[in-house]
Amino acid sequence: MNELPVEGLDEKTVIVCVSSSHRDRARVARLMNGCGTLLIFPDMEAARRMLCGARDPRTDRARPATAPARPGAVVRGALVVDLDRQRATWAGSLLPLTRIERELVAALAEPPPRVWTYRELYERVWGADYLDDASALRSTVKRVRAKLRTAGAAVTVESCRGVGFYLADTDPDPGTGPEPPTGRCTAACAGTDRRRRPPVMPDNDTRAT
Repeated sequence: MNELPVEGLDEKTVIVCVSSSHRDRARVARLMNGCGTLLIFPDMEAARRMLCGARDPRTDRARPATAPARPGAVVRGALVVDLDRQRATWAGSLLPLTRIERELVAALAEPPPRVWTYRELYERVWGADYLDDASALRSTVKRVRAKLRTAGAAVTVESCRGVGFYLADTDPDPGTGPEPPTGRCTAACAGTDRRRRPPVMPDNDTRAT
């Protein structure tokens, strides 16, 4: 499985992948490269529950009775994501985002600013159970970053290593990076971009013993 015929696929095309192999699921996500809509399941039972609506009663009891209402439009500065009209703009100019990319940006842009975990983002954007495989998320984030950069947007998607992603304002000062939102993984986020920090040099009088 080295290539898939993904040319010409749009977001209305749904590809279903069922595999118990984490490696194979990650490979399919990379090969799809954001084309179409990809649903990945570890076994047929999980696929049947998702596609046919048959759920484990124990799982249903663990879920909230009603899902939180999704906002019709999310605004963050010059960024506007209108999910009802299926469009996203920066400073009035249309951003060429796919439906999945719009859903992801809308989630990250919701107030208050925070880090979204891989699980939260995947279940919110794809509407399926997260299987501890962030390949599809990372691929989508990579495309969103490129499109925001091309549009000259002053926001970008930053990663919180091993935790998730958050939307950050880009910093015009190259000596500092985007400030992560306050919360449980501020410390983790602070260590994600060590390139911006100069190395600490030992004092001239200090010698190794």
